[in-house]
Amino acid sequence: MVYLKSILAGIAGFMVTTIISSAAALALIARYPQAALRIFPAQRHDLQWGSYYYVNFPFWQIVVAGVAAFAIGFGWTLRRSTTRTQA
Repeated sequence: MVYLKSILAGIAGFMVTTIISSAAALALIARYPQAALRIFPAQRHDLQWGSYYYVNFPFWQIVVAGVAAFAIGFGWTLRRSTTRTQA
């Protein structure tokens, strides 16, 4: 039961971090495009009829932050629950 609670806490941390980071990135891209071009790299796509620049969505950075939140939530819940059972 301890591991299930720890996994659920980690999943909740992952989801909250991912949702908040994605919303912040989308708000930055939509409201401040010049700042988004400085923070997030832009790629040039060429279709042979013309080209355009596309601001990349920071997917892997958000996933890394979510995995870190999962690890912190899992470890904190597991450590907190094991110290209560031993005392």
